[in-house]
Amino acid sequence: MNTGASGIERYVWKIPRLPVCPDALFSEGGQEMADHYFSESPASASEPRRVSVSVRGVTVDVWTDSGVFAKRGLDYGTKVLLEHVQLADAGTAVDLGCGHGVVAAVLGVVYPASRWVLLDINERAVALAKRNTAHLGSRAQVLVSDGFSAVPALTAADVVLNPPIRAGKAVVYRLFEESRQHMDLGGRLWVVIQKKQGAPSAKEKLATLFRSVDTVARDAGYHVFRCTV
Repeated sequence: MNTGASGIERYVWKIPRLPVCPDALFSEGGQEMADHYFSESPASASEPRRVSVSVRGVTVDVWTDSGVFAKRGLDYGTKVLLEHVQLADAGTAVDLGCGHGVVAAVLGVVYPASRWVLLDINERAVALAKRNTAHLGSRAQVLVSDGFSAVPALTAADVVLNPPIRAGKAVVYRLFEESRQHMDLGGRLWVVIQKKQGAPSAKEKLATLFRSVDTVARDAGYHVFRCTV
């Protein structure tokens, strides 16, 4: 685990309060921003910082930066997701749209026999995720990838996804579909989405792809779905 240089500020996670239109998942235009966390090469100036994250009985220090999702550390939706994901004791799990890699950094400790593939289109996020999962050693592989494009033959027991809502409906649904295509028999996709960001309609879409879709948690408007092949 990286301890960082002296003088680096430490932050704790805070719940983001972003203005989001009801059913924002279905807004094709989205907000116009010069730099997105789903950009391949963020143009914003790099401002790395170290964050302490405690969830699921695990405390890890992770490095974050501008131009990546949840740059303050752990957003509330991912926290809810982490609290309710139940992985196979041993098997391959995919952290899809991994950002700075906090999901694998935490769950890789909770499930010490798990193997992880972390995928993100954002090059800055991938560099951070490599650093933040170094404590997992050879159990973690981190790749720049648009969805599963870098690992076309990969299949997994579990895929964990906090979808990039601001990327739009087409991108989010494509990630659902690709996840289904890369699942082992009996595999599961774990998804967190806010109700006001389109959770009900997303669940309907997921039900067309998976044998069963169960709501395993609701917390502060966030819904966690377990989608089983």
